[in-house]
Amino acid sequence: MVLGPVTDNQDRAAYSSYVMLERMAAQALTAKDYFAAFKYADRRCRVDPSSAAHCFVLRAEANWRLERKEAAMADLAEALLVDPSDLAANRRMFAWATDDRRRTAAADLIGRDSNPAVLRLAIEELRQAGYRHWAAYSVFDNHVTGWIAWTTANAVEVSVGVENGALISQLEPDPFHPLASVDVQAAAFLVRRPTSRAPQTLTLTCDGEIFRVRRLAPNLSSPPDLPSQACRSTASRSDTSPPTVIVPVYRDVAATLDCFDSLIKARASNTTGKLSFRILAIDDTSPEPELRRYLSELAARGTIDLLVNESNLGFVGAINRALENVLAGDVVLLNSDTIVPPDFVERLADVARSTPDIGTVTPLSNNGDIFSFPVPNNVNPMQSYEGILEINRIASIANAGDVTDVPSGIGFCLYVTRDCLKAIGALSENFERGYLEDVDLCLRARGKGFRNVCAPSVYVGHHGSKSFQHEKRRLVLRNLEVLDQRFPDYRRECRAFEIADPLRPARAKLDRALTWPCQPSVLILGNRRRFAVAEERARHLGERGERAIFLSRERDVIHVRAADGSSPQAIQLNVGTETGATEAAAIITRLHPERVEVFEPNPLPQLIDLIRKLGLPIHPWLTAGTLSEAITSLPDETQLFVPGKNAQAFAKARWPERKIVLQDWPTRPLTVEPIHGASRSVAIVPSEPSPASFRLIRRLVDDLRRSIVVAGVTCDDERLMSCTNVFVTGRIAASEIGDVLAPHNPGWLLTDFDEPAFGHPLIETARRASIPVAYRDWSAGSVKPRKGDLAIPANADEEEFIDAVIAWAGLS
Repeated sequence: MVLGPVTDNQDRAAYSSYVMLERMAAQALTAKDYFAAFKYADRRCRVDPSSAAHCFVLRAEANWRLERKEAAMADLAEALLVDPSDLAANRRMFAWATDDRRRTAAADLIGRDSNPAVLRLAIEELRQAGYRHWAAYSVFDNHVTGWIAWTTANAVEVSVGVENGALISQLEPDPFHPLASVDVQAAAFLVRRPTSRAPQTLTLTCDGEIFRVRRLAPNLSSPPDLPSQACRSTASRSDTSPPTVIVPVYRDVAATLDCFDSLIKARASNTTGKLSFRILAIDDTSPEPELRRYLSELAARGTIDLLVNESNLGFVGAINRALENVLAGDVVLLNSDTIVPPDFVERLADVARSTPDIGTVTPLSNNGDIFSFPVPNNVNPMQSYEGILEINRIASIANAGDVTDVPSGIGFCLYVTRDCLKAIGALSENFERGYLEDVDLCLRARGKGFRNVCAPSVYVGHHGSKSFQHEKRRLVLRNLEVLDQRFPDYRRECRAFEIADPLRPARAKLDRALTWPCQPSVLILGNRRRFAVAEERARHLGERGERAIFLSRERDVIHVRAADGSSPQAIQLNVGTETGATEAAAIITRLHPERVEVFEPNPLPQLIDLIRKLGLPIHPWLTAGTLSEAITSLPDETQLFVPGKNAQAFAKARWPERKIVLQDWPTRPLTVEPIHGASRSVAIVPSEPSPASFRLIRRLVDDLRRSIVVAGVTCDDERLMSCTNVFVTGRIAASEIGDVLAPHNPGWLLTDFDEPAFGHPLIETARRASIPVAYRDWSAGSVKPRKGDLAIPANADEEEFIDAVIAWAGLS
């Protein structure tokens, strides 16, 4: 990746482009300027758009060259989390790791690397771990080509299964193959694929033992679809056959047994007099004997219907085989790691049949992307069976009759009507097992005029990724490419849906109806600007075993959110009306608050009045330089809490009549080890972007003669970096300051120079740096600075402040 030399005269506007940041990081690595490579790659990993795997690989390479090996390995782990198939990340993990991660990387390289030297090393690593055969192949419309390597085998075969048989190719070891060695035999292969509208199966065997199976998408196009609106019926459905719940099974005995146990209970508990449902399981060649035996016993008793695949077809193949056997009635596609409540099929059917244009219905779940509750797009804790039943029971009341249109359903539990199936057919074979073929089905249904909806009155538990948990990300990325080609606007539509969040009212109603923990709570009032301080306080409380509830204000709306991710999460309060105040009082009372801690300098007066009427203790905290009348008008005996000695001295000087309480405020240490022999820079750590802080930083950039690194964000990073002596890292967390600053070799650190931000994690951490620190002295001299630190008077103007910093650091 040689892109030309790095020069000091390179256009500084390049910083504004994330592509150029990547380019400049690669150039710096080529030029062996590892410090420059780190700073470009590090900023790229912190700015929008979200970083691809190769961005973390660039930073990993720079960190490794800078002897920051732990950070380099962390970057590789992040890269593989983004894309487990990334070749550069796996090569480095294989070369650098000394634990099980090396073996995992070797296995991934087998199927993706084309370098014989790398492949030989990977094969040897796996051979010593007990593996006996390896393969890689590429699938094309008319053939499959690749290689197989093995240790000991008399017969090695490659077959392509077609509708009326199989094409088999027997391989002989090739001593001249690049992967052949004393211990390993290898051969290349190419097998033809007959044209077919049906899927085909690639099977690799050694001495009759199948070690690789892949279902291949049809290589002959199907007839064109009919016009979209022509397939949707507007008449009432005539098919009254009972629905069929289709459950493909592969791994995880415990989760699967729990799933079928809940299914059987759900069917047995049907007392509505409505249609019951059929259970159809597909044993997709499960490698777990206990699981196969369990399914066979259920089928023998007539409890379920069972299809047993001769080879592993994957999720799509298993579902499609089941659909071929279900010729009437609606279907429910259900993952084997779900727990379902009684009547779930009947209530999903009620929604599906409420109007003829509904094609798919998805319930709420703890783990269902946009359908997740209580936090959407989050893996919420899996509840017990009893807990799932209770949430479902309450949802059936709180959200009775509610239907919300969604971009697509999710296949953990997807109800599909017969009319919809007739219009769109089976799942697409173009998706590898387990991910996004359900989305494709829903989008095709929408193209035929059907609606995809959520039934928030139904709740299903979902473990998630039980069958393919280690491969999930890889499968999602591969299948996402296919989905993007078919439906290029889908991702933008999903983003718009997440922003609008039309399911929030349903989640809020369920939140309100649930029974919340009886544990006493601490209510934390905050707003967006001071939310970092409020979150830090919630972390402190959590470490002490106290339950924190955020009441965060956005204009006149109060968002209620439990800090630990439990309910409530979606409730919004408006205390501006009598009705809203009454509801807010009821919600706050249900939270069992012991006290209310106020971190917002200017809270809603109506909210403070309401809290006082409820008789709750109010603990105002000093986080800024001012307090609103809503706080100062509290009774004189109200204590003012402060997160540190500087805040204490400031408060005593500003409000001498108040009782000031110094509260313990745990802060991380910040150690910055110097790089001997390298020039020192000046580090600046702002708390939040503001015009005043930007103006001061810009003045320092113009007047200082050293390199400056801003650890954080400003109002205009690109404009600031148009100056040749400054670099802005992008958004960071307090825990990252030391690692981010270390390669910049800072000798001085400037922080807390704007408005007071007491308790802010960035400021509090920076103030404790192991290098000299300059800051505005909000204590008016009451708190003595450390040796080497510079406490600048709080009332110093901009000129005085800059002159003091230059004189202190000897940088004039």
